[in-house]
Amino acid sequence: MRGRLAAGVRNGDTAYGTAALRAECSRIASAGLGSQERTLNEGALKIGALVGGGCITFETAADELSSAGLQLQSCNPDDPWTREQIVRKVNRALCDGMRSPRVAPDGVPWFSSHDTARPTIRVRLGELDVIASEAEAALIQARSPLYIRGGIVRPVVDTMPAAHGRQTKVARLVLVDADTLIDHLSRAANWTKFNARKSADVATDPPRNVAQTILARDGEWSFPILAGVITTPTLRPDGTILSQPGYDAQTRLLLLDPPELPPIPEHPSKADARAALDLLDSLLDGFPFVDQASRAVALSGIITPVVRGAMPVAPLHANTAPVAGSGKSYLIDLASAVHTGERAPVIAAGRTEEETEKRLGAALLNGQPIVSIDNVNGQLGGDALCQMIERPVVSMRPLGLSKLIKIESHATMFATGNNIQLVGDMTRRVILCSLDPNTERPELRKFGTNPFDTVLANRGRYVAAALTAVRAYIAAGCPDELPALASFEAWSRIVRSALVWLGRSDPVDTMDKARADDPVMSSLKAVLSTIYQAIGNSPRTTGAMKEVAELLNPLGNPINGELRQALVEVADDRRGGIDPKRLGHYFGRHQGRIVDGFKVLAAEDDSHAKQRRWTVNRA
Repeated sequence: MRGRLAAGVRNGDTAYGTAALRAECSRIASAGLGSQERTLNEGALKIGALVGGGCITFETAADELSSAGLQLQSCNPDDPWTREQIVRKVNRALCDGMRSPRVAPDGVPWFSSHDTARPTIRVRLGELDVIASEAEAALIQARSPLYIRGGIVRPVVDTMPAAHGRQTKVARLVLVDADTLIDHLSRAANWTKFNARKSADVATDPPRNVAQTILARDGEWSFPILAGVITTPTLRPDGTILSQPGYDAQTRLLLLDPPELPPIPEHPSKADARAALDLLDSLLDGFPFVDQASRAVALSGIITPVVRGAMPVAPLHANTAPVAGSGKSYLIDLASAVHTGERAPVIAAGRTEEETEKRLGAALLNGQPIVSIDNVNGQLGGDALCQMIERPVVSMRPLGLSKLIKIESHATMFATGNNIQLVGDMTRRVILCSLDPNTERPELRKFGTNPFDTVLANRGRYVAAALTAVRAYIAAGCPDELPALASFEAWSRIVRSALVWLGRSDPVDTMDKARADDPVMSSLKAVLSTIYQAIGNSPRTTGAMKEVAELLNPLGNPINGELRQALVEVADDRRGGIDPKRLGHYFGRHQGRIVDGFKVLAAEDDSHAKQRRWTVNRA
């Protein structure tokens, strides 16, 4: 080998990485005509993975692979490869390979910290793309805290005051701009440029256009993708506990400054789990739950954020009461105290769905592990909120930007309000905790203890309790697993089923109350039942249904008053009458849906009137 490896390795080149690089260079050198370019690209991709895994430095890999590529015979003697073409090809393939980091069998992952020598990057004209690739590689080699989440972001840990003079660490994410990137480039590498007067290279600062080029490579970055930043240990999807600070490749979560935990058995027993759940349940003794299912929702609200890393999505936990001051927000503060060590940050529902979407998007982009919509006034619903609850990856439009970006969400979502009504599809995405203090002035009630301060006094104990309760259920083989809740199968398996296994009520039982209170479902039930009573399952156009609803008796009174009232409620023509077109759209939205044993279906079109006919059948 003619490159640097023949003379010795750089600091940061491991024996495993060096051996793999030699093997790939030999394979490239022996490539036959017609396969040289493919072999060079494949070799650089493989070595790039080892660069990402910390087995060998980018500089060594680029030197050796470029030397091997330059020894290849060109397929076209009249147009031989130039050194510039080989270097560009190698650098790009190395960067692509670094997106899938690979470590030695006994090595350390790329995100672990170990000292490496700072590379030197020489600024030269006409090679901006190559320099940008070298700079990005230097950032990764230096373990710079840069990640991909709707752009390049970096974590920030703030020390915040807590109760009684205590302090807590709160993590957030900020977008990286060119100035920030220049700062990190200065730390990651030595920068030089040729000085003609001195006829030698001299030290310089990273050029701004290099930072701007890196920022502009959306979709091509080799930095790790970040699902979220947390300050509390969590569970991985395989049931193991993520407690080591740093980036976790399996969950794509970044754990910073976690609290110290008491020992957790590798295989906790059911008795261990009961004791852990009793500890968490003791925090809830002063709350006026309407039923045990609501108390189970509150327990889920404490446990779910802690084990959120094990599940792609989780249902929204909503707290409702007939009057303010019942403890709705305090319940969420308890969950936040366990998970973050501070009270839950809240957002207010916007006047429009679009405004609420932007506020939620800002919270998710900030990396908040808990998002609480406070003081919902009446109805809770909307397509955007439904998607943010149910989808592990959501598209959103950040404030001030016109473009949509995709981010992975690991937040647990909450909402509070007086007599919340869940609307439409929201009823299957929300578990509802109902409180009723049964007093005119609930804010004057006195608690025997202060559970929030109790948690902060030993937060690690309560985090360990949440992990133990779920770990014990998983270690037992998930016995008596409940039927899966559609879209939330993982939560249903490891949180909901664990609660029932340990003797608590099923939190999903609260969905029946939400469905009963849903104004959309109530209206649909009234419409379908009154149509069936008045018409049966005879197919009719919406115009014909309107005629039936508006029939009068000889005294001028409506014959089908209930039917008319139900149809006006969903298809008002703004004059107190029935709009057949709006009624047709209403049926189209709910076609095939079963409500209280009825469902509406489209029948064959009326060939004479050229209109669609509808029928209400018994399911």
